[in-house]
Amino acid sequence: MSHRRPHWLTPRFLFGTIAVLAGVWTVALYAGYGQSVTLGPWRISSRDPRRPLLVFAIAGAAYALASGLPGLRRDVSRLGARASVIVRLTAHAFERMEARASPVPIVLMIAVASAVTALRFNATTAGGSDAFSYVTQADLWLRSPPRMRIDMPIASRAPWPDAIGTFTPFGYRAAPDRRAIVPVTAPGLPLMMAAFKAIAGHCAMFWVVPLSGALLVWATFMIGRRLGSDAVGVAAAWLVATSPTVLVMSKSVMSDAPAAAFWALAISLILCRSTAALFGAGLSTSAAIMIRPNLLPVGLVLGLWTIWREIRAGSDARTGRVLAFAAGAIPGCIAVAAINRWLYGSPLASGYGDLDRLFSLGNVAVNVRHYASWLAETQTPLAIAGAAALLVPSRRLWPTPGARDGARWLAVVALAVFGVYIAYTPFDAWWFLRFLLPAWPALFIGTAALLVGLARGRAVWFRALTVLAVLALGVHAVATARRLGVYPPGEGERRYVTIAGLVAQVTDASSAIITTPHAGPVRYYGGRLTVRHDVLDPAWLDRAVEWLAREGRRPYILLEDDELPEFRRRFRGARAVAALDGTPILIYEAHQIAGRVYLFDPVFPASQTWQPAPIHDPQPRCVAGDLSRITNR
Repeated sequence: MSHRRPHWLTPRFLFGTIAVLAGVWTVALYAGYGQSVTLGPWRISSRDPRRPLLVFAIAGAAYALASGLPGLRRDVSRLGARASVIVRLTAHAFERMEARASPVPIVLMIAVASAVTALRFNATTAGGSDAFSYVTQADLWLRSPPRMRIDMPIASRAPWPDAIGTFTPFGYRAAPDRRAIVPVTAPGLPLMMAAFKAIAGHCAMFWVVPLSGALLVWATFMIGRRLGSDAVGVAAAWLVATSPTVLVMSKSVMSDAPAAAFWALAISLILCRSTAALFGAGLSTSAAIMIRPNLLPVGLVLGLWTIWREIRAGSDARTGRVLAFAAGAIPGCIAVAAINRWLYGSPLASGYGDLDRLFSLGNVAVNVRHYASWLAETQTPLAIAGAAALLVPSRRLWPTPGARDGARWLAVVALAVFGVYIAYTPFDAWWFLRFLLPAWPALFIGTAALLVGLARGRAVWFRALTVLAVLALGVHAVATARRLGVYPPGEGERRYVTIAGLVAQVTDASSAIITTPHAGPVRYYGGRLTVRHDVLDPAWLDRAVEWLAREGRRPYILLEDDELPEFRRRFRGARAVAALDGTPILIYEAHQIAGRVYLFDPVFPASQTWQPAPIHDPQPRCVAGDLSRITNR
């Protein structure tokens, strides 16, 4: 009686299994799904795809040697037969899915998932300069009556140069009379946040941006289905929802996603052509201009698009439809001009300063290089091909003359967005693609039309592969977002609230905190006067410390790790710098964030340091600040 080993104990089966597992793991690592696992005292990390690729090659070669040529032929034949059955069953299932799938529920699920994800990772704090400006400006609009000026009487008494500048946190600027500070950001987003807060409370204001991301996804679908087909709309919505730029901006308290959403909504309504829809498109244009006034050229493009289409149509109602769009769009322009005059002294002024300082032809080459490389890195070069596809007059891509005209106008919209920012001040981080976010629907509708057009009329297996390719592009984009740190661990932006609270615990309410990145949050969440050391004249540090002490404003210095060398250099020779060599009152190291923050007393050095443990979970979410704390007399 013979005793044969089970097939799963044979060398060829073991080598083949190892090769398959290593191959799958290699693909996962190339897609960005590396992992680190801690097991007791051991830490297991796998992030380099070259190692499992080497295992795959060795195991594959061992499997081939163990199988021999006849065994390999037999395995290939069996694999081919099984693959043929799987392909036929998959094709049949795909055909049934094509016939029965409804695009609206699919896109709704994508949009809802986008909003839920953004809400889950939203910092819900006024941490960075833009977030601080938007959140506090929303509070200003809720005053009765609304008052955008925050008086700073202490600045008129301070003896050092540009005193008002030192008392102005990021996100604000001095008013023209230099006796008050005003927000630098446009009013559109804060007005929406104020409306949400008035209806549902402080935390509700942080819903606006995530919901705008969902609106951007939905509006992209509506544009795609009207220009191409339901398939184009669904694919474009998926690509927009998974874009790293959309993912990072949908969870940030910034105006990029809301502006892009309202421009997309305006375009989708323009494509409806009814008088009511064109009035709605004008209102959406007004909202977009109030959110981002510098994108007014996009509104002009939409106006020209409407006029050109109505002239070509030759309808008796064309004048009424054009006027309906204008009636909706003009109020936003008037509102922005009036608010700019109120806050900055001129209808054409900007909260960010002079236009000739922000824009320069010398920036064009740098920005073209940055935007092209960032776009290819985060979205693959296929997004650039999608932009080019908007200009290809092919029936396979754009089935009707109206669709081809619409695609060309989408290309003009995208060019207008690029044109606004192509000469803007260059930045060196990929997420500054956020400036171009209003062009995203156009880019991804072109990409979707390119993929769907290539698959139109092909065999069912080719169409199935196209669907898989679209899904893979989205998965790759999400993996890229994770790799680029879109969802960082630890406290993130919430640490600003934590640090402001800790500073409030160890200082008196009348204290003055000399700091820079924490100038806004320490006021809003900690109730302490702040003085920006990056604006303070280098010769005035010691005299500013003495003057604040005489005014009953006991001074402290709050610095991050990476600020210490620059602070020492800037104020070299000042007596207050010696406090940095002493014992800090407070040291805080945020959870899973490199670097520490230190609070020093330059007048009465501390004898011991309070070093609270970092906050793990639950993180402080949606802590309400006090606007009255920004005004310091």
